[in-house]
Amino acid sequence: MKLSRLFLLAFAALLAASPAFADDEHSSATSNETRLSAQETELRALNGRVEQLEFSMRRLEQTLQKMQTDVDMRLTKLESASAPPPAASPAAAQPVPAQPSPAQPNTVQPPALPAPAAAQPAQTQPPADVNGTLGALKMQGNKVTGGVNKPESPPLPAVPPDYGLTPEEQYERAFNFLREADYANAEDAFKTFIDKNPKDKLLDNAKYWYGETLYVRARFDEAAVAFADAYQQNPKGVKAPDSLLKLGMALGALNKIPDACVTFNELKIKYPNATSAIKSRAEEERAKLKCPAH
Repeated sequence: MKLSRLFLLAFAALLAASPAFADDEHSSATSNETRLSAQETELRALNGRVEQLEFSMRRLEQTLQKMQTDVDMRLTKLESASAPPPAASPAAAQPVPAQPSPAQPNTVQPPALPAPAAAQPAQTQPPADVNGTLGALKMQGNKVTGGVNKPESPPLPAVPPDYGLTPEEQYERAFNFLREADYANAEDAFKTFIDKNPKDKLLDNAKYWYGETLYVRARFDEAAVAFADAYQQNPKGVKAPDSLLKLGMALGALNKIPDACVTFNELKIKYPNATSAIKSRAEEERAKLKCPAH
């Protein structure tokens, strides 16, 4: 009888406690759902920011590529207008016989007079109380005199114009000089970018445009070195065909016809898939230099 009563009491206590347990379990499930919903909202927001950044980067790359294309077209027109004609072959140049100079009458030159001796500065005697000298300083007894009381500090070095800029901003700064036809500043800016960023993704472009700043100002020997360096450093780079084309043009302008023809042949063999603009320009230059058929 006692066991039956105890069992009934325990069952009643279990029934009384079961609603509270159900409420706790329901509250925990609700809290988990709230946290999951908040995390999903945060992930969606982060995904949206990533997509915005990717879109901005794509637009920046498209704008930069358009700028480069526009400048390349203007430089090509400028080069075509100012390109020097091919130099005449050595066989075409005939030596001009020297004309005999008329006989000069014999004239007697007067003997040269000796130059007057330079006046020697008068030797001044040091004061009796000076024991020795150290440049501008003087020793008088046990004291040093003649020094500067307030010497001026040397000027601080100038802050580089691209100080604090990212590699992309440095490149854009150099390219803006090129777009404005400020070739001297463009040369310096591209050279600085190359020195500071030897492993940057824009290095091939910077080396090519550095060569262009020299070529457009008819500094063909320096341009040939720059384009050769740009090509040899990365023959598989995006600007390798352009660099090889401009190398051949610079060699042609230097009247190194065989070397220029070899360069154009190399371009045709190694880059059969180059753009039509590069191929047609290379053929024009080959015809201008009368390169033999390959």
